[in-house]
Amino acid sequence: MRHWTIKDYRSMPWKNGGGSTTELAIYPDGTSLDDFVWRLSTAQVASAGAFSHFPQIDRSLAILDGDGLVLKTDLGVPSESVITLGKSSLPHRFSGEDAIYAELCGGVVLDLNLMTRRGVCLQHMQRLDAGEHCVYLEDAQQVLLYCAEGTAALSGLLGRASLQTGDLLLLEEEHEDKGIQCQIQAGENSVLYLMRISFLSRS
Repeated sequence: MRHWTIKDYRSMPWKNGGGSTTELAIYPDGTSLDDFVWRLSTAQVASAGAFSHFPQIDRSLAILDGDGLVLKTDLGVPSESVITLGKSSLPHRFSGEDAIYAELCGGVVLDLNLMTRRGVCLQHMQRLDAGEHCVYLEDAQQVLLYCAEGTAALSGLLGRASLQTGDLLLLEEEHEDKGIQCQIQAGENSVLYLMRISFLSRS
């Protein structure tokens, strides 16, 4: 089990000045945007603009703070897909090749972004609210748990941990084909994001 807190993250401004990105974790350690297997980050979006192009990358996006985003995906003239994401919305999954333009619903937005390399692994992001959650993922080799708001406690065969707002845990399968299982107790008014990583090949 690995545990990151706010002091462990690194932030950087966007080149276009439209916001900033904070890298929470990247796998394998030491890789870059060109060769990562997965990357988890938050982004502060301060103005409207186009999403960066990431070929062969699958993405999931959730809104952590702010009024939300309107995502417009160009599917070819005259067709266009429009999706509005807010804090209460389920995570939105899309391809890194999609031509997406984001508009602010109001002020500055903070989002959570999971990127995984297609053909290497599969991903799934879900939101967990206050209460007790029993997690058993027999098809996942890694699980990320991010505490967006409040507090949480995790227990299971992989160990115990307490989370505060901004904390991130990485759980890894100890024995092949045994999966990952744990219990999560999310405090009152807490919001967590559980992200499942399943590798397509274990060789």
